Amino acid sequence: MKQIFSITAILFFLFILPEIKAQTIESSKITNQISLNESDIELFKKKSQEKIDEFTDYLSIIGDKQQPQAKRDLAEKEALKLFYKGAIMETSTVKSDGTIKKKQRPMAEYLYRLKTLPYLKVEVKFFDICYVTEFTRGEDGNYYATATIFQEFTGFNGDNIAYHDITKKEITIIINLVEDDFFNEKRWKLFLGDVKATETKMK
Repeated sequence: MKQIFSITAILFFLFILPEIKAQTIESSKITNQISLNESDIELFKKKSQEKIDEFTDYLSIIGDKQQPQAKRDLAEKEALKLFYKGAIMETSTVKSDGTIKKKQRPMAEYLYRLKTLPYLKVEVKFFDICYVTEFTRGEDGNYYATATIFQEFTGFNGDNIAYHDITKKEITIIINLVEDDFFNEKRWKLFLGDVKATETKMK
C-alpha cells in the first residue's frame, strides 16, 4: 500500500504539479498581456465621472436626515458597491484653534457614521465635479487615475449652523480585470478607491 502511495506521489510531482504551475504562469501572462487601448481609456474616464456623480448623490441622501430611513440605508449599501474592497475614506475637521484633524476609516464605517452624525440636519454638497487625471498602468496590471472634487459639509442644530467646511478630496480610480461569472470571462471593471482629504477650510 505504501509503495502504491509513493508511486502516486511521484507521478503527481513529476507530471501533474508542473502542469498546474504552467497553467498558473500562462494565466498570469494572459492577464498581463491584456491592455486597454486609448478609446477604452477614454470611455473609462467618462465612466469615472459617472461613478463619482453617483457616489456624491448617495452621500447627499445618506447625510439628509429628512429622507426616509429606508432610502438612506439603501443609498449606504449602493455607495459601498462602488468601491474597491478595502477602500479607505480620510476625513478632516477644523478645530476651534484652527488646526486640522484628519481621520482614516474603512469606507463602510465612514458611510455609517455619516448617517448617524449627531446633528439635527446635515447637508453634503459638491461642486467643481470633477477633474480626472490620465490613467496609468500599475505594476499589478491595474490602471489608476485620480479624481478631484470639492465637498461642502454643513451640520445644523436647529436653524443654527454647528459646523461648516469645504474640503478638497482626491479619489483614486481603479480599472481592474475581474472574472465575470455571467459571461464566464475576465472583463475590465471600474471601482472607486481610497479617498484623501487634501485641503480643508472654513467658509
